[in-house]
Amino acid sequence: MEMLTKTIIFDFDGTIADTLETIAILYNKIASDFNCKPVSFEEKEKFRSMKTHDFLKECNIPILLLPLLALRIKSELKFEIRKVKVFSGVAEALLDLKKLEYQLGVMSSNSVENIHIFLKEHNIDQLFDFVHSGKNIFGKDKVLLRLLHKYKIKRNSVIYVGDETRDIEALKRIKIPIIAVSWGFNSHSILEKFNPNALIDDPSELIGEINDLSGTQLINS
Repeated sequence: MEMLTKTIIFDFDGTIADTLETIAILYNKIASDFNCKPVSFEEKEKFRSMKTHDFLKECNIPILLLPLLALRIKSELKFEIRKVKVFSGVAEALLDLKKLEYQLGVMSSNSVENIHIFLKEHNIDQLFDFVHSGKNIFGKDKVLLRLLHKYKIKRNSVIYVGDETRDIEALKRIKIPIIAVSWGFNSHSILEKFNPNALIDDPSELIGEINDLSGTQLINS
């Protein structure tokens, strides 16, 4: 049977890279500059169980200021990105997918420079066919459609992998399957409420869910 899904597109922060604590530290350094409320990392499970908009409200982060805030954090993250770890089991799952001849890509609001530094630092840069950055934080659907057009990828051949409720909302708008992962920004319980096409708690589950969503059974030999 022909493999229907050809391309797997991954979010970066919270899906591949464990940047949550680093970003929280960088955010706290500049929060007062934007009259925003600092976060306590000890309360991370509380924040992980919130929708993105609720989290922004809790921290007094106006949506209009979010792009500028994100830009400052990305510029600071460049100096810390080499210290960030890959989530346990993710590199192995990526290698298995590459062996199965999937095209792999990254789509993120983080900078291409930060992503490339990270991927090279962890020797997984060769697994990815493209890295794409988009600034539309609450318009991932539009960013993804531009990516598909740029790389001439058919919409019905893609599965997206992400870690936030806003990812699920965006992918549903354009009817592209999403596998939500619970090891990133949002918890299993809140992700489940948004009904992703699949929800996994460990990277070892990724290939099985891709098999199910792609309409064919693949044998990893």
